[in-house]
Amino acid sequence: MNSVGTVLKNLLSNGTARAAIFLIIILILWSRFQLGGLNVKLASSYMVLALPLVVAAIGVTLVIIMGQFDLSAAGVVTLVDVLAATSLTDVNPWLMALIMVVLGAGIGFVNGLFVVYGKLPAIAVTLATLIILEGVSLVLLDMPGGTVPQPLIDFVKQPLFIPRALIILVVIAILWLLFKRTRLGLYMFALGEDEEALRLSGVAIKPVKLTIFALAGALYAVAGVLLAVSTETGDANIANSFLLSTFAAVAIGGTAFIGGTGSGMGTMFGALVLLAIPKLLFVLHVSNWLAQVVTGVIIILAVLIGAIAVRRQLKQQYLGLRPIPPSEAVSTAGRAG
Repeated sequence: MNSVGTVLKNLLSNGTARAAIFLIIILILWSRFQLGGLNVKLASSYMVLALPLVVAAIGVTLVIIMGQFDLSAAGVVTLVDVLAATSLTDVNPWLMALIMVVLGAGIGFVNGLFVVYGKLPAIAVTLATLIILEGVSLVLLDMPGGTVPQPLIDFVKQPLFIPRALIILVVIAILWLLFKRTRLGLYMFALGEDEEALRLSGVAIKPVKLTIFALAGALYAVAGVLLAVSTETGDANIANSFLLSTFAAVAIGGTAFIGGTGSGMGTMFGALVLLAIPKLLFVLHVSNWLAQVVTGVIIILAVLIGAIAVRRQLKQQYLGLRPIPPSEAVSTAGRAG
């Protein structure tokens, strides 16, 4: 019995496992109360809608793990969503998508320049970027509309033997597992944990930070393309809700906002949880306003559990590193003898 409790305690202390457990529970309940069960069509539609949030939130996760904040995610996603539906529609769809990714990386790089070389607070720089990009998006498209290239829509939505969105999610998970083992991924974690130690080890800190900001911007752009594909239109008013959703997904996924720890996989599960909650509440006939309250409570609980787990982990590290007082050393030696 104790071993089961220990396993459960370890699972709940792991952000990724905790988010995965939340997701499984919600999906089981959704399937249980959904009329006719959770069929392939419903599951595919749900995953397609979740893809933009998954990718954007992972981008935010990279910056947070590095020990910084990035509020520009929603702005980049919105701008790319609008551009994908209104501009460059005569260009080859794949070239258009590539241009959007380069644009997103460029925006992230500029953010990094202001933060790294300008030594400005990341939260202020990226907030300004968000406001600017949101304004540009509204100028380009004041009302939802536009047309998204059909090849991009087919690439994500066209049915296979299994939903394509599921394949994309698996690819995202694999890419995360590979990335976190690369030199850049290791430096990213090290930056958030102890930047000075990384600097003293001879690593050029500034290029690493710039690269992470640019990579995050590229992921936001990918999310913007996926958002345009999932909705098949452009919407310049999506920024505010997307801003809150990305950080909520990061929080549910167990990434600590102190830097140095986190998981893109956990964020992916967190985003899927965040999109599954309204689905479950809908089939339970919960009103929209109450659904928002329930969603907020669930997010708070997830963050609270994560904070407790991080505090316990930091306490264990402290106890493992602190010197043992002579009195404790003598007492320990006596018990060992």
